[in-house]
Amino acid sequence: MFERYTEKARRVIFFSRYEASQFGASQIEAEHILLGLIREDKNLTARFFHRSHANVELIRKEIENRTVMRDRISSQIDLPLSEEAKRALSFAAEESETLGNRHIGTEHLLLGLLREENSVAAEILYERGLRLSDIRKDLMRQAGIEQAPADRDWRWTKELSEACIDAGLFAQREMVAEFTNVAALRQFEADTEALLRMLAAKGLADPQRLPDLAFDLRDETKLAEFIEKLRRL
Repeated sequence: MFERYTEKARRVIFFSRYEASQFGASQIEAEHILLGLIREDKNLTARFFHRSHANVELIRKEIENRTVMRDRISSQIDLPLSEEAKRALSFAAEESETLGNRHIGTEHLLLGLLREENSVAAEILYERGLRLSDIRKDLMRQAGIEQAPADRDWRWTKELSEACIDAGLFAQREMVAEFTNVAALRQFEADTEALLRMLAAKGLADPQRLPDLAFDLRDETKLAEFIEKLRRL
């Protein structure tokens, strides 16, 4: 479900699980995603929130006043998403497509939360002056500026790709697979991508599965197994 999510957006989901566990909730709700968003992306909140309106503790207090608090549960429990949270994430994916983005980032999560209008998260956002149309226009304006060079690159990339395929230099399936792989790796930090590509160049990783390897290595057990395999070489 989270394949297209940027690293920051994935961390928002991670933090939302933690917040839900602190509330003793049986599910991850939209308001927990909001807390995760504010905790993770300070640049986004600085851009759209008044400084005093992006305080995690104040918003947590507001949520406590509007929801039922239960005993905390272990943050190791894998809580499911509520239907409300699922809709917010679905809206986020739609907003990403509307903006012409391949990724789903924190900005799309914010739009998704605002679209789930009957949620506690949306109520809190609206009370702080955030409006779906305003944020969407701002992001579309930014996308228009940033995509102009990308449009020019897309044109020559398309023509050159077709020429390479016609000349038999690459198979179309091979090229599409590589493009998809690179797009997925753009969700990681530059150092992460560089290390993964160095491992692939040494024959220590499948170049077509680098994104999968990156996600696997976030697991401490799988990381230890991979390191042990390298030591045995």
